[in-house]
Amino acid sequence: MVCTPRDRRIFASLLETVHRRNVPGHSVGKLAAEIGTCLLETPYAAGTLERRGPEELVVNLRRMDCFTLVENALALARLIRSGKSAFEDYAAELGQIRYRQRRLAGYASRLHYFSDWIFDNQRKGIVQDITRLLGGQPSLKKIGFMTRNADRYPPLGNPHIFRQVREQEKKMSRRTRCLLPKGFVKQADGRIADGDLIAVTTSTEGLDVMHAGLAVRIRGRIHLLHASVAARKVVISQETLDRYLAGSANRTGILVARAVECTRD
Repeated sequence: MVCTPRDRRIFASLLETVHRRNVPGHSVGKLAAEIGTCLLETPYAAGTLERRGPEELVVNLRRMDCFTLVENALALARLIRSGKSAFEDYAAELGQIRYRQRRLAGYASRLHYFSDWIFDNQRKGIVQDITRLLGGQPSLKKIGFMTRNADRYPPLGNPHIFRQVREQEKKMSRRTRCLLPKGFVKQADGRIADGDLIAVTTSTEGLDVMHAGLAVRIRGRIHLLHASVAARKVVISQETLDRYLAGSANRTGILVARAVECTRD
C-alpha cells in the first residue's frame, strides 16, 4: 500500500467530522454525499494512482481526480456504515472497490473505465446500476480509448499488459449498457438521490465516460459534487445537473449507480 502520514491524518479528521454531524442512520449513499461535502476544496490532481513498477494500492486523500473522489467517498461511507474505523479497513474497502473481482492483480485488474467500474461493483454487490429505472436507453459503444492512446498510459508499453487491457475493452464493447440521454435528465431529477454516483457519458471515440461525481440536492434540484479540472479542486456545480450536461456537446448523458446498503459486522 502506498500512502503518507498526512493521508492517515486526513482520514482520522474525516471520520471525526462525519461522526460530529450525527449521521448514524444515514444510508451509504447519503453518507457518501456527506463525505463529499467534507472533501470540498480538496485540490484536483490527475494521475494520482500512476506509479513506476508493479501496481500497488494507492491511498491519496490529499489530491483527487473525479474517479478517486467517488471511490474514496464510497469506501469511507461503507466503512462508517459497517461500524469500522481503522485505516487498514478503509484501505481494504478501497481496494475491493477499485479492482476487478476485489483482487489487485496488476495494472489491468484496475477498473480503468467507469462503466466497467459500475458493472463490476454491481456484481460485487457494492452498487446498483439504476440508469434503466430512470428511463435509460440501451446503448452499445466500441471501447478502445486506452489502447488506441497507449502512449498516454506507460504500463501499456508492456505487451502482456496491453493485451490484458485490450481484452477487457473487447468485453466492454460487447456489453449493452443503459444510458440516460442528457435531454431526459431533468425529468429524472426527482428520482436521483443524494449520494448517487453520476457518470457523464461522452461522444469521444472509444471512451465510455468522461467525468464522474456525486449527486447532491440543493433547493430541490440535483447538482454535481465533483473534482473539477477547471476549478482545480472539489466543488459543487453552480448549475443543476441537466444544465451542467447542456454546457458541452461532448457530454451525451449519464449513467447512475446507487450504493447498496452494507451491514455492521
